[in-house]
Amino acid sequence: MTSRERVLTAFRHEEPDRVPVYEQSVCCRIASEIMGRRMRTGGGRLRWEETAARWESEEAWQDYVGRLLEDVGDLIRELEFDIVGMPWRHPWRPSAKLDDSTFRYDDEQTGLWSVFHYDGTSDFFDQVDSAVRREGIPAIERAVAAAERAAEEARPPLAEEFAELHAVAARAGGERCLKHGAGFLAIPPEAAWLEAAAERPDLIERYLDTVVAQALVTIPALPKHGIGLLWAGGDLASNAGPLYSPAMFRRFMLPRLKKIVAAAHEAGLVYLFRTDGHVWPIAQELLVESGVDGYGEIDIDAGMELARLKRDLPHLTLWGGVSCGSALVFDRPEGIRETVRAVMAECTPGGGYIFGSSNSIHTGIPTRNFLAMQEAARDFGSYAE
Repeated sequence: MTSRERVLTAFRHEEPDRVPVYEQSVCCRIASEIMGRRMRTGGGRLRWEETAARWESEEAWQDYVGRLLEDVGDLIRELEFDIVGMPWRHPWRPSAKLDDSTFRYDDEQTGLWSVFHYDGTSDFFDQVDSAVRREGIPAIERAVAAAERAAEEARPPLAEEFAELHAVAARAGGERCLKHGAGFLAIPPEAAWLEAAAERPDLIERYLDTVVAQALVTIPALPKHGIGLLWAGGDLASNAGPLYSPAMFRRFMLPRLKKIVAAAHEAGLVYLFRTDGHVWPIAQELLVESGVDGYGEIDIDAGMELARLKRDLPHLTLWGGVSCGSALVFDRPEGIRETVRAVMAECTPGGGYIFGSSNSIHTGIPTRNFLAMQEAARDFGSYAE
């Protein structure tokens, strides 16, 4: 059975030859220790290094991207992942370099700006300041207007836009399932945007409508480019619960998510919604009424118990299983192995399961623990009698 067949069999809730395995990100440090060479595969270091190369010159950036594609493909082949996707990258060229770790981005049309900083200790390359933080709703109004202009100009993606993904897949070898992030839907999880949801709901609705418009143009074209899976969703919860009320989810998110999922199904694609956090208060809307096929970034530490999900929401295909915030960080390899054994026994019967961490393999995880998890997945993930 090919990797693509294995993944799609899991989504049909049939039992493949073995449980599909996938991680959406493996940080550069861990990948380098596994492969024995410098690797450019994921985490904040990848986004910072690519940004620095883009700032240096077009030639430096193109060289970095070429090496990135090779490294990601090699790691997928080495770890036998069944899904191929591009790592999370920073797609903009900075307008200024404030210091070796900090870059500023400006949009002259809108006056919007942001500053991103890399912290090597945490391996985060995150926004530390922005026009939206400073101005609030006036900046959001300009951002929404710009999104509306972009949505009016939306067009189906061209073949060359998938060249990097296909290069990674070719490097990885085998017939693997290709994923795409079209249909990502979220109210940006920043204070100003969440305040706008209460004070200016019209802005939130206008913004989310542009996301839907873009998705409805993009999704129908994806199958002809080899895409089989929408790996989308959008962060909307913390360990304490959803970032906004069930009523707001029903107003803002649910009708638009239903449109995106319907478009995916019409195109013959499956849609997996990813979010961290405790989502039980909106589980009926998010994971049932929306029509999504799968749920990932399952936050075990936030109370999203795999056994309950498998029992109460049997229509879902689940991705995850081992906490990257606790078990993979603090357990010993033998404890990781026992966790994987228990997860496989709990989640594999009847298909509908893809194995992985609860989010990503970040720099706080000991490499030995990640390798123990991968070995245990091979040992306990077979459906053969």
